[in-house]
Amino acid sequence: MNTETEQPDAAPAAPAQRFHELDALRAFAMLLGVVLHAALFFMPDAWSKAYSAEGYPAEVSGFYTLLFYAIHGFRMPVFFLLSGYFAALLWQRRGLRSLAVQRLKRVGLPLAIGAVTVIPVTTIAFLWAFDVFQEVEFSIFWWPFIWLSTLSHLWFLWHLLWLCGGFIVAARMGMRFDHPVAWWLAIPLTLIPQFLMTEPVFGPDTSDKLTFDPVVLSYYATFFVFGAFIYRRGFRVSRWWTLALVPALTLVFWAGLALLYDVKEDWSRPLAAVAQVAFAWLMCFGLTGLFRLIAHRERSWVRYLSDASYWIYLWRLPLVVVAFEMIAGWRIGSHAKFALIVVAVTAVLLPLYQVAVRYTAIGTMLNGPRARRPRPSPGPL
Repeated sequence: MNTETEQPDAAPAAPAQRFHELDALRAFAMLLGVVLHAALFFMPDAWSKAYSAEGYPAEVSGFYTLLFYAIHGFRMPVFFLLSGYFAALLWQRRGLRSLAVQRLKRVGLPLAIGAVTVIPVTTIAFLWAFDVFQEVEFSIFWWPFIWLSTLSHLWFLWHLLWLCGGFIVAARMGMRFDHPVAWWLAIPLTLIPQFLMTEPVFGPDTSDKLTFDPVVLSYYATFFVFGAFIYRRGFRVSRWWTLALVPALTLVFWAGLALLYDVKEDWSRPLAAVAQVAFAWLMCFGLTGLFRLIAHRERSWVRYLSDASYWIYLWRLPLVVVAFEMIAGWRIGSHAKFALIVVAVTAVLLPLYQVAVRYTAIGTMLNGPRARRPRPSPGPL
């Protein structure tokens, strides 16, 4: 998941290239996962509904619905576009074999370990928080196999493995991922899977099963392929792309919501799909331009957050659930509860990353080896 590129063993030693703006964008999108899942507890007819039945209803607000849809509409497309970009980069610099090995280490191995750790813990957190343990008759021996029925929030890694595998096969067959007509078609082709989606949400459907939804996979494949195309064609991210955020956030997002939920005509659903796809692509371009503008230089704290964000992505969901359960009955406003959850989860996972992950085998698995900075030697007495 890291954005460093290393030279093959036979090449002379050289510093690895780091794309600072894309590091920052990846960290931003990863950390938004905490915000996204915390918002679900304050949305009408989302996770707050389960709490209402238990006698201490969460205060719901339309603000969190808007926040959730805005993030959901672009966050995963950004991930897959970046993943395609770096897959093409690793292919060119190190070859397909190294690409396959690197993705198995950075994506496949965390998914396999997370399947028997993160996913059971997440499931237990939900059952405890929603007070439905008594309704579930699973043997304790079944918990390590929960991933057979749901991958929870780790579905992203599963889809990424399949897309990387398809990319490697296509490259082996001679596909170059650089044809100017074929790959620019990825943008309008996104409309096809969007038209076929059925969930009543702004943005793409979710596919968290081991037997994934091919519609969802094909949707994200267009972003992955376009990311590879950007690298292969040598496009340089421009700061002017930031302007794409203006129509995305001021017109397209609101038009898409109105067409999806307010207009009850036959023609509104196809136009809503167009708006959702346009929003995703405009946000992808706009955010890459924005981070090129504000984060193109190396900053140690941004690099650190980029490394830590993968760890936070893996463990954020069970902690968000537990955090809300602990403060659900507190007599403070919904905004205060929301902010407290986001801050508390981040404040727990960041120190854990520093103490128990960064310089351990877990950190090496997630981001590659990290060396501690040498302590400055004392000066002469």
